[in-house]
Amino acid sequence: MSTLDVASDNEVSQKELGRQGCGVTLEVVASKELVNKCFQNALVQVQSRAQLQGFRAGRAPAEMVKKNFPAQIAERAVDFVIRNAAAKALDKSKLRAVMLPVVSKADFTAVAENKPFTFEIKVDVAPEFDPKDYIGIEVDKKSEEVSAADMQKHLEEILDHNASLEAEGEGAAVGGDSYVIVSYKGVKDGAADKKYSAEGELVDMAAPHTIAGLSDAVKGLKKGESKDFEAETGDGVVKFSVKVDEIKKKIKPALDDAFAKNMGFDSVEKLKETVKSSMEKEAKLNAEKAFTAQIEDALVKSNTFEIPQSLVDYHTAAAVENFIKRMFPAGQKAEFTDENKKAFAARMRPSVEKDLRIGYIMRAIAEKENLRAADADWQAELDKAIAANPKEEKRVRDFFNEKKHDILASLDEKKTLDFLKANAKAKQS
Repeated sequence: MSTLDVASDNEVSQKELGRQGCGVTLEVVASKELVNKCFQNALVQVQSRAQLQGFRAGRAPAEMVKKNFPAQIAERAVDFVIRNAAAKALDKSKLRAVMLPVVSKADFTAVAENKPFTFEIKVDVAPEFDPKDYIGIEVDKKSEEVSAADMQKHLEEILDHNASLEAEGEGAAVGGDSYVIVSYKGVKDGAADKKYSAEGELVDMAAPHTIAGLSDAVKGLKKGESKDFEAETGDGVVKFSVKVDEIKKKIKPALDDAFAKNMGFDSVEKLKETVKSSMEKEAKLNAEKAFTAQIEDALVKSNTFEIPQSLVDYHTAAAVENFIKRMFPAGQKAEFTDENKKAFAARMRPSVEKDLRIGYIMRAIAEKENLRAADADWQAELDKAIAANPKEEKRVRDFFNEKKHDILASLDEKKTLDFLKANAKAKQS
């Protein structure tokens, strides 16, 4: 038996002192019998590591260890008493704790052999509520059709993405859709400033530039012409002299078989078919996401209840850490201060709380409507995964066994969502 699983029912008593939101305060009493067990276990652990003159490590007599290491034994015993008694108290109270309890009141100096020990714990529990307003949710169903106009727009975007720049003919002037290669020099307080100078910089006349007024200055100029202008910068007013080195225009390729073959397709028709199929899949996925989002928003609006704040804290902190890991790969220094973390956590917290609320609502509906997944559903998913990866059967089977609880929870959510969708009042938008 583990040193963290020694308490029996009659060795622990508990009394609920109060509730606030999802937080419950319990008074817990560990009997002297439990306290003595914990001191005995603590003595055995300290003895196994104790080094006393004249004895090999771990071989000193228990009485000598008890005499020479009272503080270490007491420290371990206190830990064992708290953890054993708190766990048994939660079990006997049938509280659905979402996080480990926290000791809120205790006099640890009072823990002694042959004496009971009383302390208080606070624990966040899962909210208890009756889900409502989940039948007949009104939803605007987004169209999954791809119109000819949408198709043409997407093809134009593909052509634009594959466009090239070609030099304009002699005598051409810079226009609003030109691409211009310029060189400029900046002078601040009468001295040249390299910070505001560049050679051969490409300027897209249809997009904003970091130097205010540069695009306006070169508009209408021809190749080889120059112009002076002033611009307000973060360092004050800077005088610029800009020269047009070259004027280019964007040339889109023709939508023909030659272009399609360059893209890896047999013909332009095959390219169009593939593009349309991809757009239809995306439209269907977006429609499903929008449908689900509207159902979730309606559930959150109709079902208000307290969320365990310790759970929100935990998942918010995890979200922040995951973000930092994605932004700063292993070995890269994370330039993320504590203030940055606090600010980011504050932005993340509402979405974390919403996700947790949706999860609780979905589970409550699943229980109320008897939509819980069974082992047969888990087995069906396993069979499908093996059929899709026959060469990886052992790896797939091991994964499904290890993640069985999570997979069943995911199947619960899918069943519940399918139920909500089937019972929603959808109108085509």
